[in-house]
Amino acid sequence: MPRVLAIDIGTSSIRATLYGRGLHPIRQGAHVPYRWRAGRDGSVEATAGAIERAVARAIDAALDGQSGPVDAVGIAAFWHSLMGVDAHGRAMTAVLPWTDTRSAREVDALRGRLDERAIHARTGCRLHSTYWPPRLRWFRDRDAKTFRRVRAWLSLPAYLERRWLGRHAESLSQASATGLFVHDTGEWDAELCEACGVDPDRLSRVVDLDDAGAEPSAAIARRWPQLRGARWVPPTGDGAANDVGAGCTSEGRTALMIGTSGALRQLWTTAASPNVPFGLWRYWLDGRRVVVGGALSNGGNLVDWMRRTLALDPGSRLETALARMPPDAHNLTVLPFFAGERSPDYLPDARAAISGLRLATTAAEILRAGLEAVAFRFLAVLEQLAPITAVTRIVATGTALTASRVWPQIMADVLGRPIGLPREAELTSRGAAIIAFEQLGVSPPAQELSLLRTFHPDPESHAVYRAAAGRQLQLLRALYGS
Repeated sequence: MPRVLAIDIGTSSIRATLYGRGLHPIRQGAHVPYRWRAGRDGSVEATAGAIERAVARAIDAALDGQSGPVDAVGIAAFWHSLMGVDAHGRAMTAVLPWTDTRSAREVDALRGRLDERAIHARTGCRLHSTYWPPRLRWFRDRDAKTFRRVRAWLSLPAYLERRWLGRHAESLSQASATGLFVHDTGEWDAELCEACGVDPDRLSRVVDLDDAGAEPSAAIARRWPQLRGARWVPPTGDGAANDVGAGCTSEGRTALMIGTSGALRQLWTTAASPNVPFGLWRYWLDGRRVVVGGALSNGGNLVDWMRRTLALDPGSRLETALARMPPDAHNLTVLPFFAGERSPDYLPDARAAISGLRLATTAAEILRAGLEAVAFRFLAVLEQLAPITAVTRIVATGTALTASRVWPQIMADVLGRPIGLPREAELTSRGAAIIAFEQLGVSPPAQELSLLRTFHPDPESHAVYRAAAGRQLQLLRALYGS
């Protein structure tokens, strides 16, 4: 029976799981956390070595006690990471995730110089600090010494593949989410490269998932002899793998993910891919499938901030208190932009705001208002999707959402759609395994994703929330314009 090792490189932890063809985990490794350094200038960084060690520890745990060979390795890694290496492949910068917002001024500079709508049409991405162009321009203008020393700019998973496998390439899935890649030609965007001062030769070649040009180094083969003959599939974006794992692989089936951040996504074949509205993005899973949707910079990170700052003890008592509150009963209006803002407005330097506070306002009410505020931003994304597709099924994914019994109901009431809660927790890992089996030419048994529960919307609550969402939009326009 073929076996696949699925590695999920998330923005807070690494997971590795060994799967058989039936998609039942043979061995589930530990969740290995790692930390980012956040600065008041908007910087967020981690060393490449720290993340590499966390990935290795997760693989160690998944392969512990497993003597038989593994046939393929599938990797799902968070999109938008950026780092620079020297001529020998050594890290010259820290790893920058999508949450690094220090390049907000460079976003404004690029928007003043370039046609953002034309760039979006070519790359599927807006001009925003999430993507590579403003960050590369930041290095050019603010850290010129490092910029000159870097010989190649690449994503974190591409860096790991260089070190471990000798594959000097960026996967199509990862490249498509850089904001620097032209979808129709499969090349790096010349206009953006020129605006950032980056020669395309300092960017990696791009390969699809069928690329077999990877050979584990001697050190990797010694550490994990089970992987000596394995096929290493080029890394996909974690959002694309999550859609596959959630069974959202046909039009109308949509995954709603809330982990550290949030996203609402649909998967299309390239032949059926629609024209993407300006407030959404378009990335690739592989050469025949694209992912269209919107992403929020705030999800589980908002909950963590509020619990920590407001000294709220997580647990059943807090969930019960939140569940007892009627919709919008707190009379608060929240812009939940603690980590900036992405879809659909892509404000480069958005900040959080809480309006309507009174002496009687409680900490739990502020948290409830925050949960509702995030749902309102998803409603704005859903309204962008409405002209191009009918959303017929929403599957909840991401531990921040699925671990709560209150937030999924809020989300269903705000969106006016049923929200399905799956029994399977590790959907991104599951998707990475399915993709790896595909590359082996092995189809896992077709099976409908089993749901633990479906949250149905309440029409009266939906009406209340629509009015509250309008109030949020008014505050947004008052602070940031239309």
